[in-house]
Amino acid sequence: MKHTIPYCYHVLSKIYTAHYSYKGSDRVDITVKGQDPLWWSFAPTWEMVMGIKKNVLSEEDYTRKYKQSILRVPIQTWDKLLKLEEATFVCFCSKDSFCHRNLLVDYMVEVLGDRIEYCGWRE
Repeated sequence: MKHTIPYCYHVLSKIYTAHYSYKGSDRVDITVKGQDPLWWSFAPTWEMVMGIKKNVLSEEDYTRKYKQSILRVPIQTWDKLLKLEEATFVCFCSKDSFCHRNLLVDYMVEVLGDRIEYCGWRE
């Protein structure tokens, strides 16, 4: 199945990742504990988080499940995200660890191609 992001007026051109402690105005909390309901659709499930932490879910299975969840993100949520000038996805995981925020970045870069740029980690 081909993955797509719904068409909307596209503004977002730069995405970053950071630790949860990042406080910039472009902060997008995509954690399962997230305080902003707007971005809950991008969070993994508790089952996925605990499965990875307890080593009962492989990275491959986690990736498959997370990619499936991306396909269920409401069009309105994609629309709000893509209308931002830039976004920094935050999570509790460390910079170089396996993390859903990196899966989301990879997905967006794959689907949006040269219309979006991943600019790296923010402190």
